[in-house]
Amino acid sequence: MLFDLAFIFFARIIDVSLGTVRMILTIRGERYIAAVIGFFEIMVYVVALGKVIGSLDEPVKLILYCLGFASGVIVGSWLEGVLALGYQGIQVIMDNDNQELVEQLREEGYAITTWKAEGLSGPKLVLNLVVKRGISLKIAERIREHDEHAFIVFMEPKSFAGGYFKKK
Repeated sequence: MLFDLAFIFFARIIDVSLGTVRMILTIRGERYIAAVIGFFEIMVYVVALGKVIGSLDEPVKLILYCLGFASGVIVGSWLEGVLALGYQGIQVIMDNDNQELVEQLREEGYAITTWKAEGLSGPKLVLNLVVKRGISLKIAERIREHDEHAFIVFMEPKSFAGGYFKKK
C-alpha cells in the first residue's frame, strides 16, 4: 500500500515534468524529441492513473495523485530552467551613451545589432541579441550595471537562420 502511494505521487511528478519539457520543445519546433518524451510521459501517466481509477474509494490515492500533479508543475518548470534549452532573444532600450558596453560585448564575441531611437526622455540606443538561454540573465545583469533604467525584453525565438553567434 505504501509503495502504491509513493508510486502514484512520484509518477505524477515525473509525467507532468516530462510534459512541461515536451511542450517547450514542441513550441520550439523540436517535434521528434518532443514525441519521444511524450511517449514516456503518457506511459507513466496511464500507469499512475490506473492505480487511482481502480480505487476511487481510497481518497488518499486521489489526493496524492493531485499533489503529484501540482508538484510536477513546479519540478517541470525548475527542470526546464536548469536545462536552459535553446536560445533567447534579448531586445534592450537604453540610454544613448552606452556604446562602450556594446563594444565590450562585441569584443567578447556576442553578435549585437544596434540602432538609434527616440524615447520620451530623449535619444535611446536599441540592442538586439540572440544568445544561449543559459547566459541570457547574465547579459541582462551586465546591461543593468551600465544602465539601471534599461528596458529589457526576453523573447523565445521558435526558429532562426543566418547571422553570427558566440561559439562559447
